[in-house]
Amino acid sequence: MIHSKTCVFLRKTRLLMLLISILAGLPKLVNAQEYVGGMLTADAVYSKALNPYIVTEPLIVPAGITLTIEPGVQLNFMVRTSLRIEGGTLIADGTENNRIIFTAHGASGENEKIWDGIVFFVSGTEFDADGNYVGGNLIRFADVKLTTTGIGLSDTALLLAEDIRITNCSYGVFLESESSLVLRNSLIDRCSYGMYIKNSGSNEISSSSITNCDIGIFFPSNNTSRFNRIINNNISNNRNIALFLSLGQSQIQYNLIHGNTVAYNNIGLHIGNGGTEDAGFNTVSGNIIHNNDIGIKLSQDKDTLRGNHLENNETGILLSRASLCVIEQNFISNSSNWGIILTDASNSNVLSNNSVLNNFAGIKVTEKDLKYSTQNQFNHNSLSGNQNEAFLFEAGPQSGIHFNSIRGRDNQLFVNRFENDLLATNNYWFTNDTLLIDQMIFDVHDDSSFGEVIYKPFLESPDPSSPISAPELVIKRLAGDQILLSWLPNVETDLAGYKVYYNTDDGASFNQVIDVGMNTDFILGGINFGNLIAVTAYDTDADGNSDQTEGHESDYSYAIPGPWAGSDAVVCGDVFYSTANATAIEYTSLLWTTQGDGIFDDPGALNTIYRPDPGDKIFGSVILTLTTGYGNLLLSDSIEVSLDGVPEVFAGNDTIINQLTGYYTELATAANYTRIYWETSGDGFFGSDTLLLTQYMPGPGDIETGLVTLTLFLESGCGNISDALHLQIFPAYRLRGTVHSGNSPVYNAAVVALATDPSGSRAVDMVNAAADGTFIFDALLGNDYFLYAIPDPEGLSGKKLPTYYAGKTRWQSAYLMSLTSEVWDVDIHLQDAAALLPGGNGSISGSFHILGDAGRGNDIYLRQWFEWQPVAGNTAINNPAVNHVVLLMNPSLSHIFSWELTDVDGNFSFTDLPHGNYRLWGEKAGHINSLSPVITLSPGNNTIDNVQLLQNQKQIEISVPGAPDIDDGIFRVYPNPASEMIWINTGRVLELPIEVKLISSSGKVVRTFTNDQAVADGLKGIDISNLAVGIYLLEVTLADGQRFLKKVSVVR
Repeated sequence: MIHSKTCVFLRKTRLLMLLISILAGLPKLVNAQEYVGGMLTADAVYSKALNPYIVTEPLIVPAGITLTIEPGVQLNFMVRTSLRIEGGTLIADGTENNRIIFTAHGASGENEKIWDGIVFFVSGTEFDADGNYVGGNLIRFADVKLTTTGIGLSDTALLLAEDIRITNCSYGVFLESESSLVLRNSLIDRCSYGMYIKNSGSNEISSSSITNCDIGIFFPSNNTSRFNRIINNNISNNRNIALFLSLGQSQIQYNLIHGNTVAYNNIGLHIGNGGTEDAGFNTVSGNIIHNNDIGIKLSQDKDTLRGNHLENNETGILLSRASLCVIEQNFISNSSNWGIILTDASNSNVLSNNSVLNNFAGIKVTEKDLKYSTQNQFNHNSLSGNQNEAFLFEAGPQSGIHFNSIRGRDNQLFVNRFENDLLATNNYWFTNDTLLIDQMIFDVHDDSSFGEVIYKPFLESPDPSSPISAPELVIKRLAGDQILLSWLPNVETDLAGYKVYYNTDDGASFNQVIDVGMNTDFILGGINFGNLIAVTAYDTDADGNSDQTEGHESDYSYAIPGPWAGSDAVVCGDVFYSTANATAIEYTSLLWTTQGDGIFDDPGALNTIYRPDPGDKIFGSVILTLTTGYGNLLLSDSIEVSLDGVPEVFAGNDTIINQLTGYYTELATAANYTRIYWETSGDGFFGSDTLLLTQYMPGPGDIETGLVTLTLFLESGCGNISDALHLQIFPAYRLRGTVHSGNSPVYNAAVVALATDPSGSRAVDMVNAAADGTFIFDALLGNDYFLYAIPDPEGLSGKKLPTYYAGKTRWQSAYLMSLTSEVWDVDIHLQDAAALLPGGNGSISGSFHILGDAGRGNDIYLRQWFEWQPVAGNTAINNPAVNHVVLLMNPSLSHIFSWELTDVDGNFSFTDLPHGNYRLWGEKAGHINSLSPVITLSPGNNTIDNVQLLQNQKQIEISVPGAPDIDDGIFRVYPNPASEMIWINTGRVLELPIEVKLISSSGKVVRTFTNDQAVADGLKGIDISNLAVGIYLLEVTLADGQRFLKKVSVVR
C-alpha cells in the first residue's frame, strides 16, 4: 500500500519529469535534481544523470525490493530523513573514481549532523565459503557524512561495506540486536563514537582507519558481543580511547584484536572495566601500540595479551582488577613511566617471555585501596636497560619469579617493599658475583619491615626460553669514509647471530638491515656518521616473523660514538708517527697512551706526534691507545705502529702494446710508501699518475719511435726508490664490417680474425655481430688476416655456411687481408649450403681433437662464442678442438651440405641425413685436411659414430670406423677402433732394427717396442686395455729410416 502523501509526491514527480522533457532542448540553467522519499514499491535504480537526489522524507526499502545506486550518485538528505533498509536490499556499488555520496542537504558546516544515516533491519548479505561477496546488501566506494549515525545495523541485519568513508557523524557505525558487519579498507573519521557495538557479534573490521574520534571502537556495558575480529586497522589520534570493551555484567568474549596500529590516544586498548563475572577469553595479539598515555589497560579476567609491541607510551601495560590472564611475548620499551603495572587485586596472572626494556622502570606489582595483587607468576622475562627498578613488589604473596634475565643499575634493581618473602630463584643476573647481586637487591637486609628476596640458586647463563638480551656496548667509529661497528658478544647458549640496522625515517623503525652472523664487528659504508645505527641479537628459534615480540630477537642496542686510533702503520725507526688519521666525535675527554717508552707531543690532542724511543725500536713495534669519555664510559681503540718498514716497488715486466688500447699497470706493486707517481719518457699520458694501478696511453712520439719507458717512483719515510719498464709499441688498427645473409644482416655471428705468419695461421680475436650485423675489432696489430664468420648454430645453422671474407667457405680460396690502416667496409656474405634430399634417419657423429700443444690462439676457441654455450672445462685432459667447424660434403668435395660447430668436448653430430655417400672436412685456416674416407649411409647402416678428426700440427686427419685407411703399401693396423688389443699387419717381413711407438694426443709416448720381431711380424698384439679413450698415433720407424704413422682410436 502506498501512502497518500507518497502518491502526491509521485504525481508531482511525474509533472516535474514532464517539465524536464519539455525544457530538454532549452539552455541548461540549473543542475538536474530528483526528489525522493517514502517507501519504494518496485525495484529502483538511481543514476548519476539525475544528480543530486534530494531525500525529503525517510527513504524505505522494504522486503522484496532492491535499490541500486550507481557510481557517482549523490544523495542529499534533509533534516531527520534517512535511508532505511527494512528487509529489502541496498546495492550501492561505486568506483574509486566515481564514489557514491550520502550527505546532508543544505548543511552550513562540517558539524551540522541533520540526517539519520543508513539503517539496515533484518536485511542481509550473502558470502561464499571464502568470504567473497555473492549478493545482498553492499556499500562500496561510498562517502557517508554529516549524520547522527553513518551506518546502523539492527535486527540480525548483515552488511558488506568496503572502501567507504564515514566522517563527521555522532556514531560512525552503530551495531545492535545480533546484527553483523564486514567492514574492510575503510575510513571512520571525526565522529564521537567511531563504532558502537552492542549485542552484535561476528563482526569483521579489517584494514581500516578509525581516527580523530572521542572513542574509536566502543563496546558498552550490559552487552553480549562475541567472536568479533578487529584486525590490521589503524586506530589512532582518538581523544580518549582507541578501543574500549566496557563491562558490568557483560559477555564481551572470544574476540580477536590483532595486527592493529594504535597510536596517539589517551588509552590505546581498554579491555574491560573491572566488572564481576567478567571472564573474557579475548585475545589481543600482534598489535603495534605507541605514543599513548596507557598502551593497554586490562580490567577483565582470563584474557590473553600476546606478541604486542608497545613503545613510547607513558605506561606500557596496566592490569587493574584483571586476574587469570596470560601476558606473554610482549615487547615493552621506552615507556616514560612503568613498562608493566599490576594493581587493584590483579591476581593469578602469568607473565612470561616478555621483553621489558629501556623504560623509566620495569614491572611494578602494587595495591589500590588495600586491594593487593597476589599470586602472580613472572617467568622467562627479559628486563634490561630500565632506568630504575626492574622489579618492584608492593604487594604479595606472589607465585614465583623464575628464569628471568635481569640487568640494569647496580643497586635497588630488584625491590621488595612488602612483608612477604619473594621466591626469585633461577634467574640470570648477568654476573655470578653474589656480592654484586646482593647489592642489586633491596629487601629485609636493607629494611627489616620487608620480606626477603630469595635468589639462590641463580642461573650462570640466560635460560634459552627467556627473551634474548640486546648486545652491550655497541660502538661506532669513523674510519675515513667508513663506519666501524663493534659490540660485546652475548652470553646466551642459543645465540644464532646479530643484525645491524640503519637508515631510519622515524627513529623507531629501520629501512635497512644486514644479518652479520656471529661476527661482533662490521663495516658500514655510504652513510653519514650521525645516522642512527642499532644492533640486535637473535637466537636459534628466530624465523623472521615477529621475532622481537616472541623474544627470539633482542631490542635495538643503539651505537654510541667511540674513538678510532687509525689503521696499523709502518714507519722507519728514526721517523716520528703522526696520529693525523685518528678520529673522535662527541667525547668529553681524550687521552693518548703508549705501551712503549716513546712520548707524545701532546697526549691530550687528537692529532699529535708520537716519537719512538730506543725501547720501541728494539721491540720493533709499539701499541698506541686512544681513550675518550662518553657519558660515564671510557672507550678505547688501539693501533700498532711497526718501526722497521722498508719501501718496495716493482713497475712491471717489459712488454708489447699497441697505440689503441695502451697499457694498464696491473702488475705494478708498491709497499711502505707515503706517495707514488708515474713518469713517462715519451709524450703519452696516464689516467692518473698518482695511482699505482692506472692506464697509460702512448702519444704520437711514442708511436713513431715504437718504444717508451715508464718509471714508478715511490717516496717513503725510509727513502725514495723507483723502478722502470719498457714498452714496445706495435701499430694496431680498427676493423669494422657487416655479416650478411642475402639482403639481411646476421645477428650474433662469431667473427674470428686469424693472423698469418711464416708458421701458419692463428686466431687472435673474436667478436660477435650486433643486431644490425655489424662487428668491430677495436685493435688488431698490423698483419695479414683471414676473417671467418660463423653464424649462430641456434639460428642459421644448416641454412647458411661459415664463410670467409670474401664469400669463400674454405681458407685456401679466401681473401687474405693486409691490415695497414683502419678498415670500415668489410662485408662478409654467408654462403648457402647445398640442397639435400628430403630428410632421412641417418646420422654421422664423432669428435675433433688436437694432438700435442694446441698452440697460440687456442684461447680464442675456448671462449664462449654464443650465450647458450657452456664454458669450456679442463681442456688439458684430452685437448678437444672446441668451436671448430666440421663440414659435411659430397664425395667429390664439391658441395657442402651442412656443418657443425664442435662443443666443449670437441664433439659434433649430423642428424636427419638421407642415405648416400659423404665426406667430412675440418675447416681451420692454415691447416691441411687429409682425404676423408667415404662415409656411406644405407638402410642397413644408418648410424656412423666415433668419426675422429685429429689436428696434428698443421695437418687435420680424418678416420671413420669400418672404413679402410688409405693404403700406404707398407702396413695396416687392426682392429681400428679397438678397445683391448691391436696388431700390425705388414704383408711382408721387416728387417731389424725396427722401432714401434704408441703416442697419446698430448704427445706422450705410452708404449715402445724396439727390435721386437714378433710385433713387427704381427704375431704379437699391443695391449691398449688400460689406455684412456681417445686418439693415438702409431709410429713405425724402419731400418732404412723410413717413418710411418697410423691413427689408432681407443674406444670402450
